[in-house]
Amino acid sequence: MAEQETVLGETSQGAEDQQQEVVELSETESYSKEQVEQIVRSALDKEIAGLKSNNSSLKEEKKKAQAKAKDFTELVDSLGGEEGIKGLVDLKGKIDQDEELRLFTSGDREKYNTRILNRAKADHEAQLKILNDEKSNWEILATEATDRYRGKEITNSINDGCADSGVNPRLYKAMSSQIKDQVFFDSETESVMVREGEGIRYGKDGAPMKVTELIDTMREDQPELFLQSTGGSALGASVTRRNTGFTNDDIRNMSVEEYKKLREENRIS
Repeated sequence: MAEQETVLGETSQGAEDQQQEVVELSETESYSKEQVEQIVRSALDKEIAGLKSNNSSLKEEKKKAQAKAKDFTELVDSLGGEEGIKGLVDLKGKIDQDEELRLFTSGDREKYNTRILNRAKADHEAQLKILNDEKSNWEILATEATDRYRGKEITNSINDGCADSGVNPRLYKAMSSQIKDQVFFDSETESVMVREGEGIRYGKDGAPMKVTELIDTMREDQPELFLQSTGGSALGASVTRRNTGFTNDDIRNMSVEEYKKLREENRIS
């Protein structure tokens, strides 16, 4: 009887141990301790494997990132560092703002060439206009200088003619006012000539008349313009010009304006 109780006791204890090894996960499912440990171990292994894989991927990405960073650093250095990059940024800004650079960099060569040609044409026309303006200015200056030279030559010729013909120095202007329209500068011979109509007036010797000869032709009609000779045929200073009421001295002492006015009024001849 005692042995039977012992056997029953051991059987009861084994049943309790088996009951303790069973793990109930839900009302309908139950796993043993070994099964639970296996499930947990498998899950841990997968997680660890995933972490190792991720760690390996991270290391690879890190290597790639470091390589890219190295390449970028080398590129920056080759471009001149920060200053070089800043210059490139400025250049890009200029390209974006400059239509010609934008066309060139974008590859639109036809529009670029057309724009360059139009600009070159406009520059050429502007330079040509400047040159033409300068040429016109120089031509004006040359014409003015030529006119001054010719006018001076005419004045000198008249003064020289007056001196050679014995015109009273005080009446040079009076003589000049009478003959200046008959005298001109001939560009072909570069000399002062006497005009007759549209051509040249010739003297007694058949050669082009000189200013001195022209002045001499006025001696008979206007002797008062000339210095009086001191010879036997000289007219006295007190001799009164016929039908004028003025002596030769009166006429010689007149101003150019007074003499011209009297001649216009036909009071002297």
